[in-house]
Amino acid sequence: MNKYIPYNITCPLASCSRSNTCARYANYQKAKAEEASFIILNTDLLQVEGEGCPYHLVYEHQRWARGFTRLCDSIPSGNARYLNVYTPFSQRRFYKAKNGEFPLDPEMQEALLEVFKKRGADISLGFDSYEDQNVLVEK
Repeated sequence: MNKYIPYNITCPLASCSRSNTCARYANYQKAKAEEASFIILNTDLLQVEGEGCPYHLVYEHQRWARGFTRLCDSIPSGNARYLNVYTPFSQRRFYKAKNGEFPLDPEMQEALLEVFKKRGADISLGFDSYEDQNVLVEK
C-alpha cells in the first residue's frame, strides 16, 4: 500500500498521535474551512501505527542557493574546461543554474560544491545568492 501519495493530499485523521505536527492535517483543517472541495487520504485503508505514520509531512526551513558564477571563476583555468560534464545538469541547464535562473536545493548544493572542490575552486566563496524556503518533507 506504500505507493506515492502527492504532497497536496490532506489527512482528516485527528486521532493520529502526530496530527499536531502534520502538514497534511493542517491543510485538511484549512481546506475544510475555506475550500468547496479537496482531496483526502482514505483513512479506512491507512496503516497508522503509533509514531510511524508513513504519510506524515512537516514544513522544514531550508536555505536554497542561486547561481555559481563566482565559484566557476575561482577554478584554475586548466580545470574549468568541460565543467558542466561533471555536474548532474545538461549543458543548457548548467548555464541556467550558473546564472541563477532557478534555485538549488541543499542536496544539489552539496553535490555541486563537491564538484567545485575537486576542480580546485575556492568553495568558501559560496553561491551567488541564497533564499530561505519552507519545504514539505516526509518525517
